[in-house]
Amino acid sequence: MGDFVEKKTVIMKQKISYKDAGVDIEKADQAIDSSKKVIKETFSGDVMSSIGGFGSMYSLKNLLKDYDEPIMVQSIDGVGTKMSVAQRCGDFRFIGTDLVSACCNDVAATGARPLTFLDYIASDSLNPKTVSEIIKSVAVECKKLGVSLVGGETAEMPGTYRKTEYDLVGVATGIIDKKNIIDGSKIKNGDAVLGLPSNGLHTNGYSLARKLMFDTLKMKVNDVLPGHTATVKDVLLAPHKNYSMVINDLIIKKQSISGVAHITGGGLIDNIPRILPKDLSVEIDTNSWEKIPIFEFMSKTLDLKSDELYRTFNMGIGLVFVVDNNKKEEILELLKNEGCVEIGRTIKGSSQKVYLNEQ
Repeated sequence: MGDFVEKKTVIMKQKISYKDAGVDIEKADQAIDSSKKVIKETFSGDVMSSIGGFGSMYSLKNLLKDYDEPIMVQSIDGVGTKMSVAQRCGDFRFIGTDLVSACCNDVAATGARPLTFLDYIASDSLNPKTVSEIIKSVAVECKKLGVSLVGGETAEMPGTYRKTEYDLVGVATGIIDKKNIIDGSKIKNGDAVLGLPSNGLHTNGYSLARKLMFDTLKMKVNDVLPGHTATVKDVLLAPHKNYSMVINDLIIKKQSISGVAHITGGGLIDNIPRILPKDLSVEIDTNSWEKIPIFEFMSKTLDLKSDELYRTFNMGIGLVFVVDNNKKEEILELLKNEGCVEIGRTIKGSSQKVYLNEQ
């Protein structure tokens, strides 16, 4: 028998740093450091933690005395492929507005008051200037709403994203008294459906819009939208409108709101049914509000049926209220400066929850 010889593989120590692997911790620190001032400006007196801690702390001592049965409401959302448009345009000024609005509108749709916000920014390779611009845009919107930006995460993950690609996610937390929750359970047959106008696509339908404009029609970001005066960039980056202060103001004024639907992905077709009782549907008069340029362009350019258009895009309505028909005039008057219009009514239900009246 021959002698058995064990072969050993010798691995030499390799001088490879974290930075060599694609993660530059200093870049993330640089972006956060340059944003600290504007972040701190969002802090209410109830914020107990500082920037950079392991967890954010928020005192409820002064807040809870105003609530009989306080309920916490949370929402997490992103900006979808609108971020790809911002990257193409090299313009991140309003992407934080989009993120905060997407999350805080959802929280406020329950009747809750948004209190705090967290953000998450990730990329293949972080650009400190871009990250700082995004964080600052988040902070500016939070400050405007009286929401504290209490923390976040900035991650550099080489190999996970395409070059220069960014992902953006936010979490909003709010509070409401249980007796004041708006969940659609009080909606009844014959109620009025009111709508607040959107600024444009907000944060939904961008995959289709990008496919049409950039891939199919070969449009450039500075091209003027056909038949209009605005550029493609201006139309696509129009910020997501924030409705949370409008909703909260109606609640403060003791207005009776039976249901609120934030019109995001799924449009009017899929979002209104989320608040309707099982035995009710809605009839929407699609001619009751003025269509803004982007939706006129989409309607004329895309060979799609109305149902698909109204399921993909908000079509000019960003928020829907359902109110008692006897209360609608008072609410319409209160919200006339917001452009509020009556767009439909609730009807006896069927398997189809939303009927589009286009006559």
